[in-house]
Amino acid sequence: MTNLSAHYRRRAMPQDPMGLIRVRPFDGATLPIIIEPAVAGVDQVSWAKQARQAIEDLLAQHKALLFRGFEGRSADNLDAFVAATSTGDPLEYIDRTTPRTRIGGGIYTSTVYPARHTIEQHSEGTYWHRWPCKLYFACAIAATRGGETPLTDNAAVLRRLPAEIRDAFTQKKFMLKRTFNKGFGLTWQETFQTEQRSAVEEYCTTHDIAFEWRAGDVLLTRQVRPAIRPNPRNGEAVWFSHAAFYHASSYARELAAGLVEACGPDELPYDTCFGDGTPIPTPWVETIRAAVAAETRSFPWQNGDILLVDNMAVAHGRAPYEGERRVLVAMTEPCDGTA
Repeated sequence: MTNLSAHYRRRAMPQDPMGLIRVRPFDGATLPIIIEPAVAGVDQVSWAKQARQAIEDLLAQHKALLFRGFEGRSADNLDAFVAATSTGDPLEYIDRTTPRTRIGGGIYTSTVYPARHTIEQHSEGTYWHRWPCKLYFACAIAATRGGETPLTDNAAVLRRLPAEIRDAFTQKKFMLKRTFNKGFGLTWQETFQTEQRSAVEEYCTTHDIAFEWRAGDVLLTRQVRPAIRPNPRNGEAVWFSHAAFYHASSYARELAAGLVEACGPDELPYDTCFGDGTPIPTPWVETIRAAVAAETRSFPWQNGDILLVDNMAVAHGRAPYEGERRVLVAMTEPCDGTA
């Protein structure tokens, strides 16, 4: 038993739910911390209801919690586990950048994306007006090979960035630019989950998104957001931005040339720049990616795992995989960018 586990076991009283579990680091890594039963037959949802404050304390300390080995099929019980460990209803995926399938309530499939490709590290909703503070993943089927959900410490990423880059993003923020219905990427109908232009306009106005309709049912949107924010859980400054993720340099070189030819340099399916419209230098984007890579850790999924992360503290991604993979997700406890 590790010192960390012993610490929590020593504190446990006979009626203390922490006496039913072990807490340990994953192979010495800081992300995630593993929480697993210390005795047989511990029902995850029933235990979580009793241990809610302890789970909050562990999340504040460790940023990412991997629940493994509990009784029951965790993916089937994700909605109940979410209700037991968070406040309010799950958030919906509106203003999407990738396709998803809604399973029921606030439970969705993870991003539908070709298995051979990597999904780069990101926190959910950095370009939204309200984003989730808590993010849940439940592994129903682990891939035969690969398919990990790597985790990145966003505060550590920020500390790695040179002052010049930090200062520029602090002053200028970042802008996400999107173009819909030119035959590339999601349509605006899929992104905003509506067929009505008026509903899109209302959403954009309410969520501080500039929009412009063009001929041929084409929509352009522009949203400016901070790239560096304080985590409301502890006030720690974190890199919380899709500035590198959606930068034009993220397109493969051959694809980028084709998209520029088809759409024009200012109407790509997605791109980022500084909030004042000036370009983000590609070498700076490469520096950000290098900082993210240096602070990223990975773990193998097991069927039945549930991962709970502080979405502002920790970014996530997806490794390429082979075989069938099914991971469900939920988002809760929104933060408001106006607060």
